[in-house]
Amino acid sequence: MNEVEALALALEVEKAELRFYLRLARKAGDERARKMFLFLAKEEAEHWDEFERAFLERVAAECRLPAVSEELLENLLVKEPESLSEVDAVKVGMEQEKLTWEFYEKAAKDAEHESVRRIFEELAKVEKGHYELLKAQYDSIMKTGIWMDYQDFSLEVD
Repeated sequence: MNEVEALALALEVEKAELRFYLRLARKAGDERARKMFLFLAKEEAEHWDEFERAFLERVAAECRLPAVSEELLENLLVKEPESLSEVDAVKVGMEQEKLTWEFYEKAAKDAEHESVRRIFEELAKVEKGHYELLKAQYDSIMKTGIWMDYQDFSLEVD
């Protein structure tokens, strides 16, 4: 896949993630979860803007519009079950963010232009941060791990 095709695919992934997080925000019963999903939706919209700028620059330079492989896109999007509990939604979000950050890391290595490489590298870090945010939310819901510098549970016997 060339750089322009990777940018086109990234745009489609960001659009799908934006829709996913907006859908989850509308369904969220918990206000903190709703705010987290809206934050993630806003971030995905910002990523869309960055990829769109780079995409348009490359398309203008090459004077051609690439096709997006539906098969590749399907492989980069997590299959969303019909109904999602909050825990399921967070788990799907984690899986999606992991797929996305790994794709962006690979696309950065394959990028021909330094400006495009930097965008993919930077957004791979951000997507990994989204994964970590969702993981922290999962740990908080499940009462496992560390949340905001305190342990949600203790293995000590009372």
